[in-house]
Amino acid sequence: PIPLWWTSDFINGSQGECWKPAEGEEKWVVGEFNCSCVGISKCLAAYCKSDTPNVSWKDIPAGEAADATIYGNIVGKEAAKMLGV
Repeated sequence: PIPLWWTSDFINGSQGECWKPAEGEEKWVVGEFNCSCVGISKCLAAYCKSDTPNVSWKDIPAGEAADATIYGNIVGKEAAKMLGV
């Protein structure tokens, strides 16, 4: 099966001074594609670590949870289409 969620890292490949390409010369290059360790940064507050072993969805600020829900719903809809549900 093909993973549902992919990310890519873009690298600024523009010539000239760092982060300031000549007008109309902006160029971005894909550095990598990733599907094995994709995170939704809006959910970092619920990431369990040794110093926060009991965090959960409830620890994500409301605005960030709303954004994460939008992303999750998009992926869910695409998954449902792929599965014919």
